[in-house]
Amino acid sequence: MRNHNRSKAGFTLVELLVVISILSLLMAILMPILARAREAGRSMVCSSNIRGISLAGQIYVLENDGKFPPFRMNTRSATDPTVYVNKYGRERPRWPWFFDYGIGPVIDPKPYITNPGDTFGDSDTLIMTNDFFMCPSFDHPGFDKRDIRNGSYGYNYQYLGNSRIKDGRYKNFPVYQVRIERPSETVIVADSRGILGERIHGYTLDPPRLARSVGAEFFARYTKPTYQEQHSPADARHSGRANVAFADGHTEKISLVELGYVLEPDGWVIADHPGGSNRLWSGNGRNEP
Repeated sequence: MRNHNRSKAGFTLVELLVVISILSLLMAILMPILARAREAGRSMVCSSNIRGISLAGQIYVLENDGKFPPFRMNTRSATDPTVYVNKYGRERPRWPWFFDYGIGPVIDPKPYITNPGDTFGDSDTLIMTNDFFMCPSFDHPGFDKRDIRNGSYGYNYQYLGNSRIKDGRYKNFPVYQVRIERPSETVIVADSRGILGERIHGYTLDPPRLARSVGAEFFARYTKPTYQEQHSPADARHSGRANVAFADGHTEKISLVELGYVLEPDGWVIADHPGGSNRLWSGNGRNEP
């Protein structure tokens, strides 16, 4: 008589289906948890990045007579048309080049400088190499987070260093630290989105409303005809919030509404909406567009 030993038998089809169902359920439960954990880790890296950038900016201020850096320095002065070249040989440097204290230059200049005194321009230095300036969560189709014009982070240039020139004068540069009445409530650097249609200008971070009180006449992409097309707002890419560094060095995770922006129902930022507030941008805690 055949001995039917149950312990040596394989799984039945029903048992296999039960196991597969249990595993599928566990995966369905664990995947969102793992995704949130991964994003939390990325957000922490991003927060650390902008804290380092902010502290570098504070050191710059201390080392440069108490003034904040320009968002871009094209000429030696507002009246001298000679091209400005920084200590690394970079012509017309954007703001990340000035935030190099303790974290290094935004782009490694060695491959482009072979002899002392050499200079290089945009065609040579668009791709950032310093990970401090790149948010691991930055992922917008068509944007290159290593492109210094796009990038992950933008600078509150309208209030802290608008070095555009009109009639032989800078719009709002230099801005001295003593003018910032409430540094703990003044954005210096934050997650930036850039111009969606153009996929550039993430390095210029625009406030909710145009900073007319300090001479601003347009937003980041001044060649576009409407404020909406020009606007480069903060980017709430960390679970609906943006990492923001303030002028006193601390960082916070803040929603776009808390930053003063007015949103469409679909979450689109409305540029220069009269209900927007520049309170966290102006330096004095007041909504002074």
